[in-house]
Amino acid sequence: MGTQVEWDFLAMSHALDLIDRNDALRDFSVEVTSKDALQLAAFSSAIPKGTVVSIPYLPNETDFQRIAASRAVRLAGCVPMPHIAARRLSSATEFSSLLSGLVTEGHVNRLLIIAGDVDPPKGPFEDTAAILRSGILEHHGITHVSIAGHPEGHPAQDARRLREALLVKQQILEKASIDWAVFTQFAFASAPVLTWIDELRRAGIDVPIHVGIPGPATVKTLLKFAAVCGVSASAAVLRKYGLSITQLLSTAGPDVLVREYAEAFRNPRYGHVRLHLYPFGGLGKCADWLTSHHTVEPLGR
Repeated sequence: MGTQVEWDFLAMSHALDLIDRNDALRDFSVEVTSKDALQLAAFSSAIPKGTVVSIPYLPNETDFQRIAASRAVRLAGCVPMPHIAARRLSSATEFSSLLSGLVTEGHVNRLLIIAGDVDPPKGPFEDTAAILRSGILEHHGITHVSIAGHPEGHPAQDARRLREALLVKQQILEKASIDWAVFTQFAFASAPVLTWIDELRRAGIDVPIHVGIPGPATVKTLLKFAAVCGVSASAAVLRKYGLSITQLLSTAGPDVLVREYAEAFRNPRYGHVRLHLYPFGGLGKCADWLTSHHTVEPLGR
Protein backbone atom coordinates (compact mmCIF):
# COMPACT_ATOMS: atom_id res chain seq x y z
CA MET A 1 0.00 0.00 0.00
CA GLY A 2 1.19 3.52 -0.73
CA THR A 3 1.95 6.11 1.90
CA GLN A 4 -0.27 9.16 2.43
CA VAL A 5 2.35 11.27 0.65
CA GLU A 6 2.23 8.95 -2.36
CA TRP A 7 -1.57 9.07 -2.45
CA ASP A 8 -1.53 12.86 -2.15
CA PHE A 9 0.97 13.05 -5.01
CA LEU A 10 -1.19 10.81 -7.21
CA ALA A 11 -4.30 12.85 -6.42
CA MET A 12 -2.48 16.08 -7.23
CA SER A 13 -1.13 14.61 -10.49
CA HIS A 14 -4.63 13.53 -11.47
CA ALA A 15 -6.00 17.00 -10.71
CA LEU A 16 -3.27 18.65 -12.78
CA ASP A 17 -3.98 16.24 -15.62
CA LEU A 18 -7.67 17.26 -15.58
CA ILE A 19 -6.69 20.94 -15.63
CA ASP A 20 -4.37 20.38 -18.60
CA ARG A 21 -6.99 18.44 -20.52
CA ASN A 22 -9.61 21.09 -19.80
CA ASP A 23 -7.28 23.77 -21.10
CA ALA A 24 -6.55 21.80 -24.26
CA LEU A 25 -10.27 21.37 -24.86
CA ARG A 26 -11.14 24.98 -24.10
CA ASP A 27 -12.83 26.57 -27.10
CA PHE A 28 -12.84 23.26 -29.00
CA SER A 29 -14.75 22.86 -32.26
CA VAL A 30 -16.51 19.79 -33.62
CA GLU A 31 -17.56 18.35 -36.98
CA VAL A 32 -21.19 17.29 -37.32
CA THR A 33 -22.94 15.85 -40.38
CA SER A 34 -26.13 17.43 -41.68
CA LYS A 35 -28.10 14.53 -40.21
CA ASP A 36 -26.54 14.84 -36.75
CA ALA A 37 -26.90 18.62 -36.78
CA LEU A 38 -30.61 18.16 -36.20
CA GLN A 39 -29.79 16.39 -32.89
CA LEU A 40 -27.22 18.91 -31.69
CA ALA A 41 -29.51 20.67 -29.21
CA ALA A 42 -29.81 17.42 -27.23
CA PHE A 43 -26.07 17.53 -26.42
CA SER A 44 -25.88 21.11 -25.14
CA SER A 45 -24.39 20.03 -21.80
CA ALA A 46 -21.30 18.67 -23.59
CA ILE A 47 -21.20 20.97 -26.62
CA PRO A 48 -21.90 24.42 -25.18
CA LYS A 49 -23.44 27.39 -26.92
CA GLY A 50 -20.93 29.32 -28.99
CA THR A 51 -19.06 26.20 -30.13
CA VAL A 52 -18.00 26.29 -33.78
CA VAL A 53 -19.61 23.35 -35.58
CA SER A 54 -18.25 22.40 -38.99
CA ILE A 55 -20.62 20.74 -41.45
CA PRO A 56 -18.94 18.62 -44.16
CA TYR A 57 -19.91 19.02 -47.81
CA LEU A 58 -21.12 15.51 -48.63
CA PRO A 59 -21.68 14.78 -52.33
CA ASN A 60 -24.90 12.82 -51.71
CA GLU A 61 -26.59 15.76 -49.96
CA THR A 62 -28.54 18.65 -51.43
CA ASP A 63 -28.07 22.36 -50.83
CA PHE A 64 -31.43 22.27 -49.03
CA GLN A 65 -29.98 19.78 -46.51
CA ARG A 66 -26.84 21.88 -46.06
CA ILE A 67 -28.91 24.98 -45.37
CA ALA A 68 -31.20 23.09 -42.97
CA ALA A 69 -28.17 21.76 -41.06
CA SER A 70 -26.72 25.25 -40.65
CA ARG A 71 -30.08 26.50 -39.41
CA ALA A 72 -30.26 23.66 -36.86
CA VAL A 73 -26.75 24.44 -35.59
CA ARG A 74 -27.63 28.10 -35.19
CA LEU A 75 -30.90 27.25 -33.39
CA ALA A 76 -28.89 25.07 -30.98
CA GLY A 77 -26.91 28.19 -30.05
CA CYS A 78 -23.73 27.09 -31.84
CA VAL A 79 -21.84 28.67 -34.73
CA PRO A 80 -22.32 26.89 -38.07
CA MET A 81 -19.30 26.57 -40.35
CA PRO A 82 -20.42 24.76 -43.51
CA HIS A 83 -17.77 23.31 -45.81
CA ILE A 84 -17.61 24.36 -49.43
CA ALA A 85 -15.97 22.01 -51.95
CA ALA A 86 -14.75 24.29 -54.75
CA ARG A 87 -14.49 21.66 -57.47
CA ARG A 88 -18.00 20.36 -56.83
CA LEU A 89 -19.65 23.71 -57.64
CA SER A 90 -21.04 23.78 -61.17
CA SER A 91 -21.24 27.58 -61.45
CA ALA A 92 -20.78 30.88 -59.66
CA THR A 93 -24.57 31.25 -59.73
CA GLU A 94 -25.03 27.94 -57.90
CA PHE A 95 -22.47 28.96 -55.29
CA SER A 96 -24.07 32.37 -54.80
CA SER A 97 -27.50 30.77 -54.37
CA LEU A 98 -26.15 28.35 -51.76
CA LEU A 99 -24.46 31.15 -49.87
CA SER A 100 -27.61 33.23 -49.93
CA GLY A 101 -29.55 30.39 -48.32
CA LEU A 102 -26.85 29.70 -45.73
CA VAL A 103 -26.66 33.37 -44.72
CA THR A 104 -30.43 33.97 -44.70
CA GLU A 105 -31.54 30.74 -43.02
CA GLY A 106 -28.54 29.80 -40.90
CA HIS A 107 -27.05 33.25 -40.28
CA VAL A 108 -23.76 31.85 -41.54
CA ASN A 109 -20.78 34.20 -41.58
CA ARG A 110 -17.94 31.68 -41.73
CA LEU A 111 -17.05 28.85 -44.08
CA LEU A 112 -14.44 26.12 -44.35
CA ILE A 113 -13.35 26.00 -47.97
CA ILE A 114 -11.63 22.99 -49.51
CA ALA A 115 -10.67 22.18 -53.08
CA GLY A 116 -12.65 18.93 -53.20
CA ASP A 117 -11.81 15.64 -54.87
CA VAL A 118 -13.48 16.03 -58.28
CA ASP A 119 -11.15 15.96 -61.28
CA PRO A 120 -11.78 17.78 -63.52
CA PRO A 121 -13.79 20.42 -61.63
CA LYS A 122 -17.52 20.57 -62.31
CA GLY A 123 -17.40 24.34 -62.81
CA PRO A 124 -15.20 27.44 -62.73
CA PHE A 125 -13.56 26.89 -59.33
CA GLU A 126 -10.47 24.70 -59.64
CA ASP A 127 -9.28 25.27 -56.08
CA THR A 128 -9.83 27.18 -52.85
CA ALA A 129 -7.95 30.23 -54.10
CA ALA A 130 -10.36 30.58 -57.04
CA ILE A 131 -13.25 31.01 -54.62
CA LEU A 132 -11.29 33.43 -52.46
CA ARG A 133 -10.54 35.60 -55.50
CA SER A 134 -14.11 35.56 -56.83
CA GLY A 135 -15.50 38.30 -54.58
CA ILE A 136 -18.59 36.18 -53.88
CA LEU A 137 -17.69 35.73 -50.21
CA GLU A 138 -17.53 39.47 -49.57
CA HIS A 139 -20.77 40.02 -51.50
CA HIS A 140 -22.62 37.71 -49.11
CA GLY A 141 -21.03 39.07 -45.94
CA ILE A 142 -18.74 36.15 -45.12
CA THR A 143 -16.29 37.51 -42.56
CA HIS A 144 -14.33 34.40 -41.59
CA VAL A 145 -12.83 31.64 -43.72
CA SER A 146 -11.14 28.44 -42.58
CA ILE A 147 -8.59 26.69 -44.78
CA ALA A 148 -7.65 23.01 -44.71
CA GLY A 149 -4.26 22.08 -43.29
CA HIS A 150 -2.38 18.84 -44.01
CA PRO A 151 0.15 18.02 -41.25
CA GLU A 152 0.81 14.55 -42.69
CA GLY A 153 0.98 15.71 -46.29
CA HIS A 154 -1.30 15.41 -49.28
CA PRO A 155 -1.33 12.68 -51.96
CA ALA A 156 -1.25 15.22 -54.80
CA GLN A 157 1.16 17.87 -53.46
CA ASP A 158 4.43 17.91 -51.54
CA ALA A 159 4.95 19.84 -48.31
CA ARG A 160 6.64 22.81 -50.00
CA ARG A 161 3.77 23.36 -52.45
CA LEU A 162 1.21 22.99 -49.69
CA ARG A 163 2.95 25.66 -47.62
CA GLU A 164 3.27 27.98 -50.65
CA ALA A 165 -0.42 27.53 -51.42
CA LEU A 166 -1.29 28.41 -47.82
CA LEU A 167 0.79 31.59 -48.05
CA VAL A 168 -1.03 32.56 -51.26
CA LYS A 169 -4.39 32.10 -49.53
CA GLN A 170 -3.12 34.16 -46.62
CA GLN A 171 -2.32 37.05 -48.98
CA ILE A 172 -5.74 36.91 -50.66
CA LEU A 173 -7.67 36.75 -47.38
CA GLU A 174 -5.71 39.52 -45.69
CA LYS A 175 -6.08 41.76 -48.74
CA ALA A 176 -9.86 41.17 -48.56
CA SER A 177 -9.83 41.87 -44.78
CA ILE A 178 -11.34 38.43 -44.07
CA ASP A 179 -10.37 36.75 -40.81
CA TRP A 180 -9.13 33.21 -41.23
CA ALA A 181 -7.95 30.07 -39.51
CA VAL A 182 -6.57 26.65 -40.39
CA PHE A 183 -8.39 23.37 -39.67
CA THR A 184 -6.46 20.11 -40.01
CA GLN A 185 -7.34 16.54 -40.83
CA PHE A 186 -7.25 14.21 -37.83
CA ALA A 187 -4.03 12.43 -36.87
CA PHE A 188 -3.18 9.61 -34.49
CA ALA A 189 0.18 11.07 -33.42
CA SER A 190 0.96 14.55 -32.11
CA ALA A 191 4.66 14.78 -33.09
CA PRO A 192 4.23 15.35 -36.86
CA VAL A 193 1.40 17.81 -36.20
CA LEU A 194 3.46 19.86 -33.76
CA THR A 195 6.40 19.91 -36.17
CA TRP A 196 4.08 21.12 -38.93
CA ILE A 197 2.62 23.88 -36.72
CA ASP A 198 6.13 25.02 -35.82
CA GLU A 199 7.00 25.24 -39.54
CA LEU A 200 3.90 27.33 -40.26
CA ARG A 201 4.69 29.73 -37.44
CA ARG A 202 8.25 30.17 -38.73
CA ALA A 203 6.80 30.84 -42.21
CA GLY A 204 4.80 33.76 -40.79
CA ILE A 205 1.38 32.10 -40.53
CA ASP A 206 0.17 33.12 -37.08
CA VAL A 207 -3.59 32.58 -37.36
CA PRO A 208 -5.52 30.17 -35.11
CA ILE A 209 -5.02 26.49 -35.93
CA HIS A 210 -7.61 23.86 -35.04
CA VAL A 211 -5.96 20.45 -34.80
CA GLY A 212 -8.12 17.48 -35.72
CA ILE A 213 -8.43 14.59 -33.28
CA PRO A 214 -10.63 11.50 -33.64
CA GLY A 215 -13.45 11.22 -31.15
CA PRO A 216 -14.12 7.91 -29.37
CA ALA A 217 -14.89 5.08 -31.79
CA THR A 218 -14.04 1.44 -32.35
CA VAL A 219 -10.55 0.93 -33.69
CA LYS A 220 -12.06 -0.69 -36.76
CA THR A 221 -14.01 2.51 -37.46
CA LEU A 222 -10.94 4.70 -36.87
CA LEU A 223 -8.87 2.63 -39.29
CA LYS A 224 -11.62 2.85 -41.91
CA PHE A 225 -11.71 6.64 -41.75
CA ALA A 226 -7.91 6.78 -41.67
CA ALA A 227 -7.76 4.85 -44.93
CA VAL A 228 -10.34 7.11 -46.60
CA CYS A 229 -8.68 10.31 -45.37
CA GLY A 230 -5.09 9.31 -46.05
CA VAL A 231 -4.12 9.48 -42.39
CA SER A 232 -1.00 7.71 -41.16
CA ALA A 233 -2.09 4.56 -39.31
CA SER A 234 1.06 2.49 -39.00
CA ALA A 235 1.43 -0.13 -36.30
CA ALA A 236 3.94 2.08 -34.48
CA VAL A 237 1.52 5.01 -34.43
CA LEU A 238 -1.31 2.81 -33.24
CA ARG A 239 0.84 1.47 -30.39
CA LYS A 240 1.69 5.02 -29.38
CA TYR A 241 -2.01 5.82 -29.48
CA GLY A 242 -2.54 2.92 -27.10
CA LEU A 243 -4.08 0.49 -29.56
CA SER A 244 -3.34 -2.94 -30.94
CA ILE A 245 -4.83 -5.07 -33.69
CA THR A 246 -6.38 -7.32 -31.03
CA GLN A 247 -8.48 -4.37 -29.86
CA LEU A 248 -10.40 -3.92 -33.11
CA LEU A 249 -13.75 -4.27 -31.38
CA SER A 250 -12.91 -2.02 -28.43
CA THR A 251 -13.70 1.66 -28.19
CA ALA A 252 -10.78 4.07 -28.25
CA GLY A 253 -10.81 7.69 -27.15
CA PRO A 254 -8.28 10.44 -27.83
CA ASP A 255 -7.06 10.75 -24.23
CA VAL A 256 -3.41 10.12 -25.13
CA LEU A 257 -3.46 12.80 -27.83
CA VAL A 258 -5.25 15.30 -25.63
CA ARG A 259 -2.64 14.90 -22.89
CA GLU A 260 0.21 15.32 -25.39
CA TYR A 261 -1.33 18.41 -26.95
CA ALA A 262 -2.16 19.88 -23.53
CA GLU A 263 1.49 19.66 -22.55
CA ALA A 264 2.74 21.00 -25.89
CA PHE A 265 0.36 23.97 -25.99
CA ARG A 266 2.00 25.38 -22.88
CA ASN A 267 4.83 26.45 -25.19
CA PRO A 268 3.96 29.88 -26.63
CA ARG A 269 5.79 29.15 -29.88
CA TYR A 270 2.78 27.16 -31.10
CA GLY A 271 0.54 30.21 -30.81
CA HIS A 272 -3.25 29.96 -30.79
CA VAL A 273 -4.04 26.26 -31.22
CA ARG A 274 -7.29 24.51 -30.37
CA LEU A 275 -8.66 21.00 -30.86
CA HIS A 276 -11.22 20.01 -33.50
CA LEU A 277 -13.16 16.80 -32.82
CA TYR A 278 -14.22 14.31 -35.49
CA PRO A 279 -16.94 12.16 -33.85
CA PHE A 280 -16.43 9.06 -35.99
CA GLY A 281 -18.08 6.88 -33.34
CA GLY A 282 -21.18 9.05 -33.29
CA LEU A 283 -22.12 12.35 -31.71
CA GLY A 284 -23.48 10.62 -28.59
CA LYS A 285 -20.19 8.90 -27.78
CA CYS A 286 -18.32 12.11 -28.42
CA ALA A 287 -20.64 14.06 -26.10
CA ASP A 288 -20.24 11.46 -23.35
CA TRP A 289 -16.45 11.66 -23.67
CA LEU A 290 -16.53 15.47 -23.53
CA THR A 291 -18.73 15.38 -20.43
CA SER A 292 -16.30 13.01 -18.72
CA HIS A 293 -13.51 15.51 -19.39
CA HIS A 294 -15.32 18.38 -17.68
CA THR A 295 -15.33 20.72 -20.66
CA VAL A 296 -15.73 24.41 -20.09
CA GLU A 297 -17.61 27.16 -21.86
CA PRO A 298 -15.92 28.54 -24.98
CA LEU A 299 -13.90 31.69 -24.47
CA GLY A 300 -15.85 33.52 -27.16
CA ARG A 301 -15.51 34.09 -30.85
